[in-house]
Amino acid sequence: MTVDQNTLRRRGLGLRAHDPARSYGGYTLYTPIAGPGEVHLVDIEGRPAHTWRLPHPPGRHGRLLPNGNLFYQGKDTSGPSLFPIWDVYHGGILQEVAPDGTVLREVRHPHHHHDATVLRNGNLLVLAVERLDPADAARIRGGIPGSEAPDGAVWGDVVYELTWDGEIVWRWAAIEHLDPAGTPLNPHFAREHWPMANTVNELADGGVVVGFRSASTTVAVDRKDGSVRWRIGPDVLAQQHYPHELPGGTVLVFDNGTYRDTTSVPYSRVLELDPVTGRRVWSYEDNPPQNFYSPYMSSAQRLPNGNTFVAEGSFGRLFEVTPDGDVVWEFVVPEFGAFGRGVGLESSRGAQNAVFRAYRYAGEEVPWL
Repeated sequence: MTVDQNTLRRRGLGLRAHDPARSYGGYTLYTPIAGPGEVHLVDIEGRPAHTWRLPHPPGRHGRLLPNGNLFYQGKDTSGPSLFPIWDVYHGGILQEVAPDGTVLREVRHPHHHHDATVLRNGNLLVLAVERLDPADAARIRGGIPGSEAPDGAVWGDVVYELTWDGEIVWRWAAIEHLDPAGTPLNPHFAREHWPMANTVNELADGGVVVGFRSASTTVAVDRKDGSVRWRIGPDVLAQQHYPHELPGGTVLVFDNGTYRDTTSVPYSRVLELDPVTGRRVWSYEDNPPQNFYSPYMSSAQRLPNGNTFVAEGSFGRLFEVTPDGDVVWEFVVPEFGAFGRGVGLESSRGAQNAVFRAYRYAGEEVPWL
């Protein structure tokens, strides 16, 4: 018998575990990151419920809006190639898509990457980059020496509030509000992109949360003056993803664990933190901890019944845990694909079922099913 040479496929795909009595239930949305532009919705038994087939590959992921439409971040493959890994994680196309695939609204920005969200006022909050001037580029600390972008450039993160017509109505630049000396790049990362944000979303009071992977730092930004209200740094986090505010004011974050200073064994965990004090309110890790690890991407979402839905993104493993840490649902993404542009980086070689994030929705949040 021919042996499948893909390790993940050999371990089993689709629904792997389900405890109906303790699972929240609902529908799970995920976007295979190496796919052609498909977004899948599956029911709690892992059966396909709906699929969007979009003309652009994913510029990371899609999620549902409160009206049930899909907010999709697509990759503009005709856009500029700023530096090698840019071809892997940039987007450029932001769309609201009806269940039947009709694009209802679209806006593009050539320097968008990783994440965007629809604000309560209907505008978009978008991560992007701007090239730093040489004096500011020289202030960036850390990273791999000599690993700047072509022409010695360093690209810095910015956050834009965009209208759907493409007008920038608010702007926040990391270089204007973060001290590079106090926000150095981890020494394993290239200097081409600082501090390399992967998350942006809105706080209940209108502020903004931004997470920077390559500096293991998450901040809250005041919309009025751009000041940093609170900051959680590498003493707590290690290349984290998807920090966001919970209703009680705490912050839930997927802490990837790569290059964590306090251990020689990399492992991931989910943390709920008091953002002001950094105190840990709740956490999940596996036992032994190295059984749960995603070196990049990933997310965690608190569900209404108190459970937490987790995407171990690098390996397409989606699971739900109780407050006590018991796994009550597990699903492994069965769709495998290969990256186009950007192949050659270690993480983008070969067939993979990775997802940037995944989301769980109650039945009433998908009213058109």
